[in-house]
Amino acid sequence: MKVEVTRYLKPDGYASRYWAVLVDGELLAVTVYRKGAEAVADALTNPHVTTLQDSAEAGTGPDNASPGVASYRTR
Repeated sequence: MKVEVTRYLKPDGYASRYWAVLVDGELLAVTVYRKGAEAVADALTNPHVTTLQDSAEAGTGPDNASPGVASYRTR
């Protein structure tokens, strides 16, 4: 599997300001930033465990969380 990050080409052939992720020459994703495209390419070539799976207590949330209620702090 060949993954590459290049400038996205518009249908008329001109390069745009966006970045494309190509897998075996086929367009997979278009991003605004080069770092985002590189992150997608890295995730494809180097799969890793997600943060929730890495934590000792996966699936735990805030202590005061109630179902259906947003928990955030205001000033």
